Order: sequence, then C-alpha cells, then structure tokens
Amino acid sequence: MDLNLNDKVAIVTGGGRGIGEAICLAFANEGAHVVVSDVDFTTANEVSERIKAIGRRSIPVQADVSNLGDVTRMMESVMKEFGRIDILVNNAGISPKKEGGQTLTWEILSEEWDKVMGVNLKGTLFCSQQALKYMLPQRKGSIVNIASIAGKQSYGPMPTGAHYNVSKAGVINFTQRLASEVASYGIRVNAIAPGKIETFLAKATSEEMNKTTLEKIPMGRFGKPEEVADLVLFLASEVSGYITGETVNINGGTFMD
Repeated sequence: MDLNLNDKVAIVTGGGRGIGEAICLAFANEGAHVVVSDVDFTTANEVSERIKAIGRRSIPVQADVSNLGDVTRMMESVMKEFGRIDILVNNAGISPKKEGGQTLTWEILSEEWDKVMGVNLKGTLFCSQQALKYMLPQRKGSIVNIASIAGKQSYGPMPTGAHYNVSKAGVINFTQRLASEVASYGIRVNAIAPGKIETFLAKATSEEMNKTTLEKIPMGRFGKPEEVADLVLFLASEVSGYITGETVNINGGTFMD
C-alpha cells in the first residue's frame, strides 16, 4: 500500500522518545520531512539527526506545548524552514504516577491537575490552532491526536489518575468537534486511543501493576510504539481520505467500542 507521504511536512510533538520517536522515524521512512518537537531539546535533536541519516530533512524544536508562545514560535520556524505544514501529530502528553501506581482523585493536587490539562488538552488545542493558520489557506491537511484508552473508560487496567482520564476524554471530544469544523476545508482530524504500550511510561509503572494490566489484555502482550506509528501513518495519509472525526482503538482487545 502506497501511503504517498513523500516530501510531506509532518510535525510530531513529544517526538523525542517513546511513541513520538517511533512516529517520527516512521514518517521519515515513508519519505516525509519531520519536525521533531519536544520539551527536551536533547532528545528531539537526537531523533532529528537519525531522520537526517535516513536522508530526509528534519529540524528539532524545543517547545512546551502548554505554552502558546512556544507553540507559535514552533509553527513559525516550520514555515520558515519548509514553507508549509501537511501533517500535525499531537502526541505530547504526561501521566503522573504515584509511586508507580494510580493517583486517587482525592490525592490530586491543584497544580498537578493544571499541568496535566495544560500539556494533554491545552497543548492539543494550541498546536491545532496554530497549525490551522497555515492549513486552512492550503485547504488541505491532516491532524492526528494521540488520546488513550483511559479517555474511553474510567476503570480497568490502566494505572492512571482522573486528571489523565479527563484530559484524554477531552482530546477525543475535541477531535470530533474540530473535525466537523474543518472538513469543508479539506482538513481531516482523527485520534488514536492506545492501550498499554511498551514505552518509558510503562517502565515508570510498578512491576506489579504492569503484571495486573497484562493479565487483562486478551492478546496477552503490550503494544509496540511502532504499531501505534503505523496507525498514525494510515490516518495521516490519503489512504484514509474519507475518515475524519474518528478515534481508533489500539489496545490488544482490552476495550472495544
């Protein structure tokens, strides 16, 4: 299947490691130019250098997506370097853990709630708004938001807190709303709801919690970042040209709509 992503310009937030890193490299391997955005410039630069080694153009950008100034400057840098924005992947996200496990609702501090909402939800808003400044005149583009199984269920094996669940539920609803607003401009907006994926976040969870989670996954394993990246490529490409406003599950059967 030809995804036809050659010379497309893709921005991936949280691209310095984990799922974001896999998404960046997947785009590059399909011929796209990639902007690697991360709050940690060192990791963003490392991934960007790997993309250049593949033979694609890439720039690393240090940005806190919860900061509108950072996001605005990032988009301006992309336009200066590439002249257009074809794809935005809102992947940056945080999920605070208490001693490797769940944070109960009555334990959530106000500042922690604000930080999670700022990165996971406000960051998705800011990046989408700023990218659309350039996508709307083009009358073409694709936005893929990384939500979570936690945004679809408030129980189950995921060791998350209410702040994370609420933020990801917001991403799902935001995806539907924005998709309906920009469809007539030729822009598609979709989301992905991963279950447990083998990343650094999994390592931040206790071994006992991971074991309990694994027992509840019908496929009997955690997902791989590369599997999420493949789904992102599909939704970002014209192969999925008639799909918008959708949130696709990728969780090994843990949760089914």
